[in-house]
Amino acid sequence: MIDEKLILIGRLTRLHGHRGELQCRLDNILWEDAETAEWLFLRLDGLDVPFRVLDWRTKGAEDMLFTLKGVDTEEKAQRLVGAEARMLARETNVQESESALTWEDLVGWRVISSEGEEAVIEAIDTTTANCLARLSGGRLVPLHEDLIRELDETQKRITLTIPLI
Repeated sequence: MIDEKLILIGRLTRLHGHRGELQCRLDNILWEDAETAEWLFLRLDGLDVPFRVLDWRTKGAEDMLFTLKGVDTEEKAQRLVGAEARMLARETNVQESESALTWEDLVGWRVISSEGEEAVIEAIDTTTANCLARLSGGRLVPLHEDLIRELDETQKRITLTIPLI
């Protein structure tokens, strides 16, 4: 059992190549900011299992590719697809007073557009290349850090630089 705090960073979505490299869809950017992180913890059968990270690199804005020690074939990697991926909180740049919000944490938050329109986030879709928020009224808007002008955790409000149309 791991006594240290782990932070969810995403989920392994698929294999990449034929040598066991795994693609992870990120829920936040903590791993990208953690230059010295050497462990990835995968939730397998309800337990967080540590894997030493041999190599990692970004793939687009929302994905990372990981090479893990002992995972060097398609068969070994395929068994890990779908697992939640976590990292040690101490390996992040997050201070104790800061939180590590995931996209899913924004469900129920109010969204304010660049034009003053308001809506409520009803669901988050991270299965596409771009993270999407389904708003009240059925509208879909992309969520990306570059589109966020302000994020207020106290008020549970997010201000975007785009219209909600």
